[in-house]
Amino acid sequence: MAATPTRYRLRVSAGPSADPGHLKPIAVNSDAAPTLIESDEFIGQIVVRIRGFDAILGSADGQREDGLSPQPDSQWFTKPGGDNNLCSIQISGRFKREWTGDQVVFGNQFERPLRLPPLSWVALRFIQFIDPGLKADIYCDRPWAFSPLIATMNTVNVSGWHLDNATQQKVNDLGKDQDKKHLENELPPWPSPEGEHIVEDTTLLFSDDIKKKEAEEEEALKKQKDNGDNVEELVETKSGSALAATPTKLDTAARRSYFSREVNLAKHRYRPDQVYGFDFFNPFLDFANFTLKVPGFSVDITKYWDGQPLTYIIKSQDSSVVFMAFQFELIPVKDLAVE
Repeated sequence: MAATPTRYRLRVSAGPSADPGHLKPIAVNSDAAPTLIESDEFIGQIVVRIRGFDAILGSADGQREDGLSPQPDSQWFTKPGGDNNLCSIQISGRFKREWTGDQVVFGNQFERPLRLPPLSWVALRFIQFIDPGLKADIYCDRPWAFSPLIATMNTVNVSGWHLDNATQQKVNDLGKDQDKKHLENELPPWPSPEGEHIVEDTTLLFSDDIKKKEAEEEEALKKQKDNGDNVEELVETKSGSALAATPTKLDTAARRSYFSREVNLAKHRYRPDQVYGFDFFNPFLDFANFTLKVPGFSVDITKYWDGQPLTYIIKSQDSSVVFMAFQFELIPVKDLAVE
């Protein structure tokens, strides 16, 4: 008698690091109840959406086993821009100290070699065509693929953040460092309680105040150079030269193009007084059916799965700091007969 094929469900976890002990299962498609993740370097909320997740065999029971409430399909997929996509990972958060754009990357890390299907290099080339900033080695002992965070995200929305008057008064009245820290770490309300799409808007990054700060930083670098210090100049590179004029507003394509230039990426600053909204989505990863779809062919992920989860990480370029991690893990479904 032929062995009964294993059937799987999907578990999604998130946390302040990729350490399994720091990752906790989260409810998928929970538009109105994002998961809060906080570390010493970052505070943010996350919602993971998967089209058809509620129809996966064993999904509802699995969510209950993980202590979660099963959710229906997200309304995000019914709104303009969501109809052709299969998943969405939305984040809203703040960095607790300043980082340069080239220091913060987003992507995947695996702990051992991958079992890759034929023509994997074609899929990688296709992804790199969409995301020119992607650097990867999928054939090494610990495969990886990372891109600059601000360049790779499908949608980026940047807004200012400050304590309102009432909260500031509360801080002053309390006068305790731990309370002040707690209040300063608060976030604005989650922007998508009914699956609303965030709007591309990086205008704040090119405001007069930001330009002034950048000018002051460039002047400081110039003085260092004049004093004989070893300072790298902003010169033309393979990825493009410095632009003569700083833009005032960029759409998604222009933002990706702008930050694909190393000189622009290095000038960018993630600042604690800014709230970043990110949305990473695509029509290629069909988590509900465990397939990868690229033009010309589809791949059944379960045929090549070796037990490793698919882990996404937002981290520093040198890997010394992890801001947030989330992973997708296949869990065998028990006692299910094959139809």
